[in-house]
Formats: sequence, structure tokens, C-alpha cells
Amino acid sequence: MIDVLVQDAIHDYLHHISVVDQKAVTSVQAYERDLRIYQAFLNQRQLLHIADISYLDVQDFISEQRQVKKSNSVNRMISTLHNFHHFISYTYPNEPDPSVFAKSKKDGQKLPKYFNDHDILIMLDDFGNSDQELFEHAILELLYSCGLRVSECCNLTMNQLHLDQGFLRVIGKGDKERMIPIHERAVTVLRDYLELVRPHWQKKRLPNVFINHLGHPLTRQYVHTLIKQKLKKLNLDESLSAHSFRHSFATHLLDGGADLRVVQELLGHSDIKTTQIYTHIQNKRLKEAYASFHPRADKGKQEE
Repeated sequence: MIDVLVQDAIHDYLHHISVVDQKAVTSVQAYERDLRIYQAFLNQRQLLHIADISYLDVQDFISEQRQVKKSNSVNRMISTLHNFHHFISYTYPNEPDPSVFAKSKKDGQKLPKYFNDHDILIMLDDFGNSDQELFEHAILELLYSCGLRVSECCNLTMNQLHLDQGFLRVIGKGDKERMIPIHERAVTVLRDYLELVRPHWQKKRLPNVFINHLGHPLTRQYVHTLIKQKLKKLNLDESLSAHSFRHSFATHLLDGGADLRVVQELLGHSDIKTTQIYTHIQNKRLKEAYASFHPRADKGKQEE
């Protein structure tokens, strides 16, 4: 058995995934958040050394997390524990892995929320010509036009814009680059912001495309708040979110006949299985259309 403190093991693991595995900063931060919660649980039980942690301790921790977190968050936490303890067992071969029996809970696949064609137009057309509205309009147009993650939008820099060619160069998860076409309407709105607003707001020479009136970079919280306020103002479904723009981008492309592999590349998904969730939306629509219009369909059951 080894005599390694939990806090030292966490430090070594975070250093490893940052320097050796070269994971993205946001990924390392997510791992650290999970492991600090785990460490606090272990501290409460006075389990300060790795060798003190048993299979039951890990199971108790997961059970506690299930009471306060959603399944997706717990599953991510379990993945973090597996990776962390696997690293420790690999580094110290005589140390057993107490997370080996921890299993993710598989819920029914939850379909992503997305805007219908009508509501996305209402959302994007509700802007005037003030500096603030040009700024906000450009953000939402870009999210929908290019299917960006909110973090990708916030971190977008001027040298990633190729508006004359109609492309963005995006740095996604794992620092993977992808080129995304940007349609003419979004280019027009973005140029208006860049030429009429950004020069007046820029206090320092920041590379970020989106800076607010104080000259500070755009934050994810601002984007989420902006969208929630817009949804409420326009009387739209308030369960929609910033990520719904990305879901809408993918869904509307597939509805228009785009190939799934193309959508996968545009979204920056490393695994086609992640993209395939959008085909479930299409299948659901087909079934609803069939049930509504086919003369042999059981319409009564559909209405229940």
C-alpha cells in the first residue's frame, strides 16, 4: 500500500492531464471541480490518504451525489473518479482501484431542446440599431449561424474571422480546430457590430471579437442571461437555452437534407454517436407526421 495524501494525488493527476495529456483548460477545470467535491467528502470521513479509500466509500459518495445532482452530472463525476483512480493505480501498481465497481446510471436518452423555424426568426428579428442591440444581435446570429458552443463564441478572436471568405476558424474542445461557413445575414450583422460598435467600446487591445461596453470580454453568464430575458420578453418557451441555438443549427441542417457526417464536422463532435441524437428528433417528427396524416394511423391514440 502507498502513503500518498489525497490532496497530493489530485495535484499530480491535474498536472498530468494538463501537461502530459494536454487537455483543454476548461476540461482540466471541470476535473478539478469534481475532485475537490470528492476530496471534501473524503475529508469529512477523515480519509486523508489514497490507501484509506474503500469501494464502499466511493459508492457512498456517488449515492450522496445522486441526491443533489442530475444524472448527467453524476455520470461525469463517476468518469472523473474512474480516470483519477486509474491514474493512481497505474502510477502505483500495488494500489487497488476503489472506483472499479462504480457504474454510470443510464437514463432514457433525452432529446435536446431546439427552436422551431418560426420562433428562431422571431428571436433573431427582435433587435434595433442601438450599440447594445447590434452587439447582442451579432452574438445570437453567430450562435445560430455556426452552431457554436457558448464558450467558443466568448473565446472567439479577431484572427479567427474570415468574413470575406465566409468562414470562421473555431477552436473547440480539446483545442481542435474546425472551419465553419457563416451565412450572409450573419456576416452583415457581425460587420455592423465590428465597424460601428466594437471600436468605441475597446479600451485595451483585446483579441476577443465580443467585448462589452466596458471593454471586457463577453462571458457565458451574460449570454445565458440575455437569452432568458429575450425568451421571456417574446413569450417563447423559457425552457430553451443558449445551447438550444446549437441544437437548432444541427436540427435545421438535417431537416434541410444535410449529411450527418457533415453536421458532425461542423459541430466539432469527435464521435458520430454524439451527433446521432439529432436523428431521433427527425424520427420523432416522422412518426408524428405519419400518425397525423396517414389514413390508416390511429389518430385517437395520437391525441391522448
